[in-house]
Amino acid sequence: MKLFINTTVAKKAVVSLIGNDDKVIAQEEAEEPLLAVDTLLNKTKTNLEDIEEISSHPGPGSFTGLRIGAAVAQTLNFALGKKVKPVNIKY
Repeated sequence: MKLFINTTVAKKAVVSLIGNDDKVIAQEEAEEPLLAVDTLLNKTKTNLEDIEEISSHPGPGSFTGLRIGAAVAQTLNFALGKKVKPVNIKY
């Protein structure tokens, strides 16, 4: 499973849990990304250790919002001992 953090919209974080088939399993929205992550994992009864990849939306968006999303993704990856993978989104 993958965790995707989108902080491109001001004062809104959308966190998605994505299955191995790249389909969205569940989403949670909150003003704070970590609160959205916690709520999503609790609702889906998923542990952070079950997540194979954590990434954030690369933009476009506000500089501060994108940096917050990247910081949360990098911090969770670091805490879990995982590599940070860049996301390539096609528009």
